Amino acid sequence: MTFFAFANRNGVISFGSHVPSGTLLIADDPDPATLRTAVEGMARHAYDGETLLVPGIPEARRDIDALGALIDFRRRLVRSLSPEART
Repeated sequence: MTFFAFANRNGVISFGSHVPSGTLLIADDPDPATLRTAVEGMARHAYDGETLLVPGIPEARRDIDALGALIDFRRRLVRSLSPEART
């Protein structure tokens, strides 16, 4: 089974076994703990100390800027999840 990390337009990151409508996929991994650990290490933490945010999305005024922030975050995250990065 594959586990997914995804975000909404506000930049809030969530995890689950499917990507809900209205959200964008950040990354996936067969190991939920590996994915969560990688995301937690790269995400911005909200003031509540629990909510994870994609850096750059909450302050993005335009959707295209938010998408660019998501793509940058995804690129870094996927690189960290690659088998080469785990060795």
